[in-house]
Amino acid sequence: MSTIKKYLHGLCYGIIACTFFFAITGCSTNLLALRKAEAARFNDEISLKSSQVLSKDKTYDLDECIQIALENNLDIRIAEIKSRLAGLDKKIAFSYFLPQIDIKATRTDTDKYQMRYTGSSYMAMSDQETRVTVINGQLAIFNPETWFMYSAYNKGDDIQGLINMRVKQGIRLQVTALYLSCLSLESGFTAAESAVEQAKALLKEMEALFKEGMILKSDLEKARAFHAMQQNNLSEVKRQKIYARAELLEAMGLNPLSEITLGAPPSLSIEDKELNEMIITALLNRPELMAADLGIEARGDSLKMAISAFLPKIFLIGDFTNNRDSFLMYSDILTYGASGILKIFDGFANIYKYKAAKQEKAQAMVEREQACIKVMLEVINAKQALDHAADNRVRMKLELDSAESMLNETMSLWKEGMVTSSKKLEAATYYTSIKSNMELADYRYQVAAATMADVMGITGKE
Repeated sequence: MSTIKKYLHGLCYGIIACTFFFAITGCSTNLLALRKAEAARFNDEISLKSSQVLSKDKTYDLDECIQIALENNLDIRIAEIKSRLAGLDKKIAFSYFLPQIDIKATRTDTDKYQMRYTGSSYMAMSDQETRVTVINGQLAIFNPETWFMYSAYNKGDDIQGLINMRVKQGIRLQVTALYLSCLSLESGFTAAESAVEQAKALLKEMEALFKEGMILKSDLEKARAFHAMQQNNLSEVKRQKIYARAELLEAMGLNPLSEITLGAPPSLSIEDKELNEMIITALLNRPELMAADLGIEARGDSLKMAISAFLPKIFLIGDFTNNRDSFLMYSDILTYGASGILKIFDGFANIYKYKAAKQEKAQAMVEREQACIKVMLEVINAKQALDHAADNRVRMKLELDSAESMLNETMSLWKEGMVTSSKKLEAATYYTSIKSNMELADYRYQVAAATMADVMGITGKE
């Protein structure tokens, strides 16, 4: 007998070990296969969506890119799902105001009659087979906790809507900055190409002069180094341009490897106001501050819920029972009444919950104050960045005028043979560089203006 037990124990351990081994190997294989399938599915879906949204023959301006982002950006989709979940939570909280009705059906069988001793003999007390159906209903007529809970969830729904609005504002700013960055890099790439061509022409001229013995070898090496530097700069700008376009497409919720043609640069500006006025505008319009206000009110509802825990809860109750037991006189019976619950002592839990709710409300008020100060600092920083960008744009305009004048003068002197070709190319390169910097300064000003509108909470508003 002991031998059989040992054999069974060994067999059980073997089965468990084999099961564990196959489970481990099976999981790793299945996970890899699952990841491959999901990766292929994701790549096919995002490529298809990108091809449906983008047209190769179309040029997209800033407003169109923003609209595509609002429809496809994943952060916005997540925020919208959270908003719908908050709405469902509110509906769930409202359901506590409605009657709660349950139906319970039971069938039992016994192998023998249950008998009861009556003093002189035994008598059956129920059928061997019984079927009971109970319809139970309950309605809360006094339960303050549910009132305040619904109020809190209602505010939570509004808070999530404000958060969704703020997410969309952030995406608008992100797409605007990336759109302008792409245009800036396009202009920089054109300038870099021109600089490479000019450096190539200069190198060719210097090689010819070196063959004639008119310049030193070190001058030729400097020209070669200058040409290599311009080529490296062109390659770097090209890499930056590719990555900026990928970032823009990602913000638009599309495949970062897709092709997109951008339109003309937008003309973004913002009304110049006093700093205090901008701060007040931000404090009045930022959605997260509105959400903080509602959050404090929701904490107030939580405090009221904690207080209501000390109050009784009163319910109307009723049930209808159908019992097929033939030993009963009435097979159908209706029971109704009222029920009340009042907690007398629960280990001081209600008291501590009340104190915790007070502290949570105080915390929410401090966090709102903290958020207001943070917004004020954001406005100050954005205003300084805007003023700096405006001043830099004015300075670059003066430098561009100066570079243009110098280029015209150099061209005139070159035509008269008074300056070398290298001087002409140097002046042209300098003008191209300043022109690219002017465009960059203009783009940076527009980004600063868009950022200023964002921190004031007026992005996307008419």
